[in-house]
Amino acid sequence: MLFGLFKKKIKSDEVEEQVSVGSTNISYKPQLIENLKADHLNLLDIYNDIKLASENNDFKTVEDYLIIFRNELEDHLLKENINLYIYLSHLLKNDPSNSGVIAGFRKEMDAIASIVLKFLVKYESIVTDEDLQEGFAKEFGVIGEVLGTRIQREESTLYTLYAKPV
Repeated sequence: MLFGLFKKKIKSDEVEEQVSVGSTNISYKPQLIENLKADHLNLLDIYNDIKLASENNDFKTVEDYLIIFRNELEDHLLKENINLYIYLSHLLKNDPSNSGVIAGFRKEMDAIASIVLKFLVKYESIVTDEDLQEGFAKEFGVIGEVLGTRIQREESTLYTLYAKPV
């Protein structure tokens, strides 16, 4: 009986029923949407840090934050691709309307991600390239507008489709 005292106690809200969708091993994650929204806030914070550093002509800090932004964005996109897009496409495969919405969002995000990642590669040497420094703010503003609009659309439309399989 003494050994029972050392068992880890599990709170009821920590126990998660693992229900996979379709023929995948991807299960419903109750905190996924909350986590994706937290990622969005984090990306927006980093974006604002980059913008501020750019306005102060502190391009070493811009470069440092661009690396962080890229890593966080890639992590978010991977999480979203596997845990949201693939999950939803299996969950809603018999719903042509919503399947089309999901496919459209996914295709659009792939295009946006490609543009943003090319932008990040382009500005890897911003510290030493004065031509890059001059054009950065304008291009970065466009990237911010596109990402901001995309985040709003995801949270108001796409994320509302996420549900536990029945």
